[in-house]
Amino acid sequence: GPAGIGKTRLLVEARERGQAAGMQVLAARGSELEREFAFGAVRQLFEPLLAAVSEEERAELLAGAAELASPIFDPAQFGSEPDADSSLAMLHGLFWLLANLADRRAVLLTVDDLHWCDPSSLRWLAYVLPRMEALPILVVVGLRPAEPGADLDLLGQISADPLATTVRPGALSEVATGELMQ
Repeated sequence: GPAGIGKTRLLVEARERGQAAGMQVLAARGSELEREFAFGAVRQLFEPLLAAVSEEERAELLAGAAELASPIFDPAQFGSEPDADSSLAMLHGLFWLLANLADRRAVLLTVDDLHWCDPSSLRWLAYVLPRMEALPILVVVGLRPAEPGADLDLLGQISADPLATTVRPGALSEVATGELMQ
């Protein structure tokens, strides 16, 4: 939907309901300033969680194939763009990090301003969607698909996924606006 229509508020409501339902809620927001920061939105989703858990829990989350994602969260690798050969391995590792997390409890991922996310994070989301059907994972995003500079191919792939449901919030009526103003 267009700017100011209420997409962010819908995401806030989704996060609140997810937390109330006992889900692990991870949130990110795309930013024009971070478009060139590889896996910037992915880092927003997972870094707070990985920083808050014990070393043992972190090792469990990054176990098995998820270990392929470890370089993304390594401060020594900060700012380095993975080469094309390692990119698929990192996408796969990030998927398994999410799957390991979902083994503990249901996960809600929210990403606001998806249209401003970096290409690596968008590729990861496009990679995850067809693989998450059997997992207790819900992804809720807000975007403006016609935003200049947006990666229309990846956004189209994400929004056209068979599991995706598109909600286009409409403008408030005069009556509804009046009720809010009271």
